[in-house]
Amino acid sequence: MAGIQVGKIALSNVLAFAVVCQVGWVTAQQRPAEQDDVIRIKTDLVQVRAVVTDKSGKPVANLKQDDFEILENGKPQTVSFFSQESIQERAAAAADPTRPSPGNRSTETPAANAKPARTIVLFVDTLHLSLVSLNRAKERLKRFVDEQITDQDILAVVATSGSLGVLQQFMRDRRMLKHAIDRISGFVGPASLYTPYLAARVLNEDPAALNVATQILAVEECCIESKPSEGQVRARGREILARETQFRRATLKILGAVGDQMSQLPGQRMIAFVSDGFTLLEDGGGADTVDFAAATSRAVRSGVVVNCFSPEGLVAPVEFSAASPLTGAAFGAYMADSQSDRQSTLRSLAGDTGGQAYLNSNDMVGQMKKMLDANSVYYAIGYYPQDHTDNKKYRNIKVRVKDHAEYKIRTQKGYQPLAPEKDADVAATPQKKLFQAMIAPLPVTAINVTSSANFLALADDDAQVTLQVHIAGDSLQYPKQDEKYSLKCEVAITTFDQAGKISATLAETIHTTFTAEQLEMGKQNGYRYSKRFNLAPGLHQVRIGVRDVNSGLMGTSVAWVDVPDLHNKKLALSSIFIGRDQKQDAPNPVANKAGKQAQPMLLVGTPLFKSGETAFYRFVVYNAQIENRSPVEKSLQVEILRGEKSIFRGDWQSLVSRKLREDRTGIEVGGQINLGLESGFYTLRVTVKDAKSKKTTQQSIDFEVQ
Repeated sequence: MAGIQVGKIALSNVLAFAVVCQVGWVTAQQRPAEQDDVIRIKTDLVQVRAVVTDKSGKPVANLKQDDFEILENGKPQTVSFFSQESIQERAAAAADPTRPSPGNRSTETPAANAKPARTIVLFVDTLHLSLVSLNRAKERLKRFVDEQITDQDILAVVATSGSLGVLQQFMRDRRMLKHAIDRISGFVGPASLYTPYLAARVLNEDPAALNVATQILAVEECCIESKPSEGQVRARGREILARETQFRRATLKILGAVGDQMSQLPGQRMIAFVSDGFTLLEDGGGADTVDFAAATSRAVRSGVVVNCFSPEGLVAPVEFSAASPLTGAAFGAYMADSQSDRQSTLRSLAGDTGGQAYLNSNDMVGQMKKMLDANSVYYAIGYYPQDHTDNKKYRNIKVRVKDHAEYKIRTQKGYQPLAPEKDADVAATPQKKLFQAMIAPLPVTAINVTSSANFLALADDDAQVTLQVHIAGDSLQYPKQDEKYSLKCEVAITTFDQAGKISATLAETIHTTFTAEQLEMGKQNGYRYSKRFNLAPGLHQVRIGVRDVNSGLMGTSVAWVDVPDLHNKKLALSSIFIGRDQKQDAPNPVANKAGKQAQPMLLVGTPLFKSGETAFYRFVVYNAQIENRSPVEKSLQVEILRGEKSIFRGDWQSLVSRKLREDRTGIEVGGQINLGLESGFYTLRVTVKDAKSKKTTQQSIDFEVQ
């Protein structure tokens, strides 16, 4: 990016935009004006949402507090808060054909003090979505926002990977909500039929599972003629489950934090949890329910109902797919059981919190409409538990309507009491407060911070990861000193490996001064901070924190990076680096014109181009000369996708024809594409194939055209 270099921070050309939110995450320091009438409640209050239906499935309205009986662990509880809530806006709009539809009111903004009747979080579990499912989910969610959201609703978009910054706020603006959905980027790991469920069965001494896993690895990671050893199969299974454990814990911690934050928000509280599902199984064959129970318990106590949606939709059995490398009854059974295992977690998540799981359908928008219809009439019930003798035991919740055994009641099933919170450390140092903010499940957005972490191994560099951070400049303070303006920020980086242990740490203070002209540029465009560091092979979570020393404000961000083991001689790709058409500054991740190593030119977050611009892309292919094979026997294909649709698919070409340079580490490959595309979000995907073994590896990057 062109810009003024200031130490290790550059004034970048990243597009800046302002987001006006009606409601943000509620904190002790900042609470929206429309929240003033929210009753402050004790932390031990349990908030229940109950939907009552008759024999025909129709909602039962106009019940009174005395009609209900609520029991916890079989003991009657005293109801402290009770109300019947009804959301009729959508029904009224549908009954009146002269009334403008939600999709035609995308620019309307209701009065800032209008109290919302429904608070919805669109929770996109990007760590458990395939690229196809993620693209499908984004399209469906945008349609849901257009077609189903009313002026009584406030929404927030939350993702488990990537950085949405200030877009991860509650708002009513449909245009900005769809923009937030568009900017969701996934973290798609290597696709494999060796599923976490199958890995758990292998490590639980299931001989049939071991046989199927061996066949899968023979196709995916070896040559068909060879057979991996039992030790290799088990080691790969442990790696798969370790990765899944990290993803699962990250997802559930964020879900629990969202539930906590929603406890103080008005109206009906719902989470639309969008995921292909995940396992709770561990390598011993048992289920890891600790984080799951913590997340659902926080939702239950906050009166939050979780409804689950799988954008995967209806899929044919894997063994019947033409692209399936294996067939057979045993293989098909384990693939079916793997899907069932993933979906059972979604069903449990919804059922335990009083919601429903909408699975195995290609009509996700229709299913989300059913979610709203099913919760159009509900009862809000709050009580303080009477029995405090055991603060660790799971507590079952039972809601009954007296004298109406025929009524069906959908509500939360129970919760695990939360451990008492420790008193805040009022003497904590600013650095400690920044670290606590960094490791919190939800980002701090007082300063808008976005980030991306990319794998790139170089011949003469021990580092393998390039971190790029964009820091918004309009939230910082700049004291004037001797006709110049001072910027002083602390930047901290902490990485966690698959075991959840800290694998690297870094902290430094950036202190510089600006002229008045530079200051205005910095406020408008923000700053780009870059760093190269070394990480061991494996999956890493990178957490970034920025603190403005002058104001004390903080911002945090999270990025994920998967570092392959290049010593195993398997074909691998670096991240894709993409930039604009600039002769002098064309992105080169490996070297500059003099042959010296250069920092890669990265567009932080989602790269933005103008329609008609030329995009230059480059990446490095590693282990391309396995077993003395020539690079000629490797070929690559370039695609551009919009959502699920491939709008450009190039011919397979030899790797040599696209080679830019080569060293002992790998082969740098690149090209250019004219982006004569209409406005929207796209994916550039490259596939490299070994001509003899037919093995492929892929890498992709999202970009935006305006």
